[in-house]
Amino acid sequence: MLLKLITAAALVLAATPAPSPAAAESVWLTKYKALEAQIGHAVYTDPNSANLAWGESYIMRSYLDAYAVTQDTSWLDKVVTHADTVIGNADDLDGDGFHGWSTAQYSPVELANPSFESATTGDATLPASWTRFQDTGSHIHRTTDTPGGGTGTQSVRVVSDLTRWKKLRQNVNSAYEGGSRYLLRGWGKKSGSVTGRVVLRNGSTTICSLDYTSTTWTFKQTTCTLPTGGPTLTVWLEHASYTVSGSAYFDDVKLSGIFPYMVHDAMIGIPIAEFVRLVAKTPALSAYAAKAGTYRAFLESEVVPRWEQSAYLGNTWNGTTWRQPPNIDSFSHTGTANDLPFNMPLGFANLLLVLNEVNGDATYLSRAVKVGQWAKANLTDSGGAYVWNYGTYTTKKEDLSHANVDLSAFVEFYRRGQVFTGTDMTAFKNTLKSRMWNGSTTAPAFSLYVDGTGAANGVDYFLHSWLELAEFDRQVWTLASTKYTNFTGTNASHLITLSRLLRLERGLLVPHGEGQRPSP
Repeated sequence: MLLKLITAAALVLAATPAPSPAAAESVWLTKYKALEAQIGHAVYTDPNSANLAWGESYIMRSYLDAYAVTQDTSWLDKVVTHADTVIGNADDLDGDGFHGWSTAQYSPVELANPSFESATTGDATLPASWTRFQDTGSHIHRTTDTPGGGTGTQSVRVVSDLTRWKKLRQNVNSAYEGGSRYLLRGWGKKSGSVTGRVVLRNGSTTICSLDYTSTTWTFKQTTCTLPTGGPTLTVWLEHASYTVSGSAYFDDVKLSGIFPYMVHDAMIGIPIAEFVRLVAKTPALSAYAAKAGTYRAFLESEVVPRWEQSAYLGNTWNGTTWRQPPNIDSFSHTGTANDLPFNMPLGFANLLLVLNEVNGDATYLSRAVKVGQWAKANLTDSGGAYVWNYGTYTTKKEDLSHANVDLSAFVEFYRRGQVFTGTDMTAFKNTLKSRMWNGSTTAPAFSLYVDGTGAANGVDYFLHSWLELAEFDRQVWTLASTKYTNFTGTNASHLITLSRLLRLERGLLVPHGEGQRPSP
C-alpha cells in the first residue's frame, strides 16, 4: 500500500506541467553551489551543539540531497569530512561515559539583570540585583557606553580611586548544578592603566575569571566546574589592582551551565545516520562502508544510550516520550518532570527510525513508534488541517521553523509505514496551504505559527521539511520555488531548502536510501 501511495504521488507530479528538469536543475544547483561555497565550511568545526544542530545538520543533509540528484560522490566526501570533525569534537564534559555535544546557549543564566538594563529603585545609577562593595555610587555606576555586540543600552563602569577596592557583585542563583561545567562570559574594556576583571568566587577562592586589558570592547568567555554541596558563589566585577588608575567597563556578564540537549544530539545525528543508511542500501558505495560502520557504532554506543543510561542526566524515557533530564535542570528551573517539546522527542525518534532501518533494533522502533503515537494524539484536526502546540505543557502553537523538525519525523514515519498515513500527510499539507499560506501565488508568504497566526518575517524561507509535502500537492513545490527564484540565501536553512527544491524538481520524492526508492 505504501509503495502504491508513493507511486501514485509520483504520477501526480509527473502529470503536472513543470519546467524541464535540466533547466530547473541548472537554476537550483547553481544557487545551491553558490551558497554552499559561502557557508558550507562555516560551522562543522564548532563544538557548540546549538550551532551544529541548527546549522551543520542542515548542511550535511543538503549534501545527501545533492548526491541524490547528481550522483557525484564528492558530496559524500564532504559528509565524511564534516562528520569526522563533528564526531571528533563530541565531548563528555559531565563524565557520564557517553559522548555527544553540548552548549550553554539554552541553560538558565544564573545571574539576574546580566545586561544592567534595570536600575535599582531609588538609585538609577545602580543596576538592579547588583550590590556595590566599598562605594556609594561615585565610582560604580551604569553608563550608556555599550559594545556593538552587546544587549541593550546600559553597561557598568567601575572607577579606581587608588586607595581601596571598588567592586560590583551578585550572588549566583542557588539552583545552579554543582559538579557541572559552566560558561562564564561577558564584554569588557578598560581605560587608563587598570585591568578589568570578572571573577567567580566561592568565598575567597577564585573558581574562574576573565581579564580585560583592551581599551575597546572585547567579548571573552571561560569554562569552569562549579563546586558540589551548594556553597554560595559570587560574581565580582572589579579591577586586578586597586592601586592603579583607570576604569573598567562591563556588559552582558552571564554564567550558565554547559549541558547536552536531546534535540541537538538528534539533529546532529540524523544526517550521519542517513549517510550510514545510504551506504548500507547502496552496494556501489562500499568504499564508504568502513566510515559508515564507525559512525553507526558511535551513534549506537554513545549518543542513543546517553538519554536513558547516563548517571548524570538520568533516564529521560517515561514510557511514552522523553522528558527533561530528571537529575539536572538544564532548562529553566521550573520543573524537570515536563515532557520535552514536540520537536525534541520527534527529532530523536527520527534518528532512531533511520538507525532501525539499518540495525533492525526493535527497541529503537518501539521507542520511536510510541513517540509518534504520542505526538499524533496531540494533533487537532481543524477543517482537514492539523494544528498542534509547541509542547503538551503550553498553549503556544508550534512555529513554522520547529515544525520542520516535527515534519521530518512525520514524513519518516509515513515512509516507513508507521503511525502516519497518506491522509495524515494530506492534513499537514492542508496546514501549510489552508492555514499558513497568504494565498498569493506571486508573493507567497506563510504565517509564523501552524494555526495561521503571526508574521513569519523571513522565517518562512525555512521550508525544507514542508517541501516534502510536495509529494501530496505539487503547488507546495511551486510556492517555495517562487519564494526562492529571486531570493539569495544566507544560512543553512536556506541551503537545505535549495537542495530540497533541486531534489523534488528532479522527481526524487525520497532521497536514495530513505524508506522507498525514488520513482523512475
